[in-house]
Amino acid sequence: MESISRDFYELKFEISFLKKTSQEFEDFFSEIMEKRHKGGDFIRVRPWGNTGDRKNDGYLKSQRRLFQVYAPNEMTAADALKKINEDYHGAIPHWEKYFDHWEFVHNSRRGLSPQVLELILELDEHHESISVDHFGYESLRTKFFELAEEDIISLVGRAPTSNSFNGLGFADFKTLLGHMVVTGLPDSTDLRPVPENKLEINEFSELIESLIRFGLKKTQVVRGFFNKWPDVNYGDLVTNSINEEYLRLKEEGIHQDLIFQRLREYVIGGLVITPEIDAASLVLLAYFFEECDIFERERS
Repeated sequence: MESISRDFYELKFEISFLKKTSQEFEDFFSEIMEKRHKGGDFIRVRPWGNTGDRKNDGYLKSQRRLFQVYAPNEMTAADALKKINEDYHGAIPHWEKYFDHWEFVHNSRRGLSPQVLELILELDEHHESISVDHFGYESLRTKFFELAEEDIISLVGRAPTSNSFNGLGFADFKTLLGHMVVTGLPDSTDLRPVPENKLEINEFSELIESLIRFGLKKTQVVRGFFNKWPDVNYGDLVTNSINEEYLRLKEEGIHQDLIFQRLREYVIGGLVITPEIDAASLVLLAYFFEECDIFERERS
């Protein structure tokens, strides 16, 4: 697997992990586990009739692990603690002879609250033959990247390769920008030179920095696209629209990595995501980053 494809799969996994809520996240977890532990070793459990799922969202037979899946960011702290207690104690009467490990699966990227951690540690001490632990971002990410590439593709779609970037041309950017509603020319342009350490100034994660660095190698294709466009002002119109969206996202106070991801979603709009669209959207944002139309040129 090429490094650029690996980076895109990292990004696609992270987006799926963060954006899926409730049943969507449970299905995402189960699909990864089923593909990683084939032959019926991992068993997805769904509610059935009036018996529900008997406090079991999934079972890994070879390791005697029972999983209960949560989206704790959607709950209050009190609700999360109540549900964990109910699910753990509710599972024991039905499944005690079948499991030695109870796993709290969650999609909280920022970590667990101290109340939830304390409860997990208490439950771990509650029953000497049953261990209790949490299963979060890094645990699921490890499972995801243990999959064969065809299984990864079936989960998040195909990632671009270096050939996807090498083949970019006028038609790709015409398709990408065809849906965008431009908002007018900018009032002024900052003509100061772009700082050499702009990537470091913006404090991106290694993943986002790696993607931008790769995109920067191809920005001459975007420059050529705008030079060939019949309307000489079109580049400035697109610049202004993307910069306005950047400033709107910045006001939300979210991390630069998330702004980058949200800007990519803005650029892609309702298009079907293909490797070529993924590649074109990255190169386009790298171009505007290089031109200093988006993201910061000095530390705040």
